Amino acid sequence: MQKVKLYKNKVEIEFDEERHIYRDVKGNNLLSVTGITGVIDKSGALMGWVAKMMGLYLLQEAENGNDKITEELVNTAKREYRRISKEAADIGTEIHLWVSKWIKGQKPEMPENEKVINGITAFLKFQKANKIKWLESERIVYSQKYNYCGILDAIGKMGKELVVFDFKSSSGIYPEMLMQIAGYNIAYTEETGKNVDGKIIVQFGKETGEFMVKKLENDGKDEKAFLGALALKKRLIEIERSEN
Repeated sequence: MQKVKLYKNKVEIEFDEERHIYRDVKGNNLLSVTGITGVIDKSGALMGWVAKMMGLYLLQEAENGNDKITEELVNTAKREYRRISKEAADIGTEIHLWVSKWIKGQKPEMPENEKVINGITAFLKFQKANKIKWLESERIVYSQKYNYCGILDAIGKMGKELVVFDFKSSSGIYPEMLMQIAGYNIAYTEETGKNVDGKIIVQFGKETGEFMVKKLENDGKDEKAFLGALALKKRLIEIERSEN
C-alpha cells in the first residue's frame, strides 16, 4: 500500500498498486479517472473486435489441422479476446514502466519482448523529435473538488509550454482518451494552481515502432465532458446501491 501526500501535505491518499484502488484516510474507495471514463459506451467496436479474435483463433486452429468444431474448441475461441487483452495490457504496462524510469533519469535495461521494444523505440523517436524537458512522471493526482484520483503519465515542457502528457500503446487514439487526459488535467491544475498550456496524447506503436501525436484543444470541452461522465458514474453507483 502506497501512501501519497498531496496539496502541500494537507491531503493523504492511499493507493493499492496491486489492485489499482485509491482510498482516502477514512478507508473509503475513491473513483479513478479510468473508472469514470469507463462509462463511455465502447460496446459496438468491442463486439466486432471480440468476434474477429474468435474467428481468427478458429481459422488458425483449422490451419493447424484441427478441422473438428467441438464445444471445447468454440468455448476456447470465445475466451481468446481475454488472452489477447491481457497480453496487450502487460505489454503496455512494460512500456509505461520503462518510459517512466527513463524520464526519471534512470537507465532501464532494454526488454526482450519485440512489441515492448517497438513501443520504447517509438517513445525515443518522439523524444528525439520534440526534445521534451520532462518534469514529472507517474504522478498521482487527486481532485478535492470532485473527489477522484488518477495517475498522470507525465508533465513536461515542450519549448516554453507546460504540457500534460498521456501515453498510449493501443492500436489507436480513441474518444474516451480525450476525456481521460482532461480528468488528469483538472486534478493537476486544481492542486498545483499551474496554468497548463496544452494536453498531448502520444501513441507508441508496439507493432511499428512509430509514434502518433494528438494535440488537444485547450477549450475546456473535454473537461466538461469528463465531468459529465463523472456525474453519470456517480448516479449509476447510487442506483446500484439502492437496488442491493
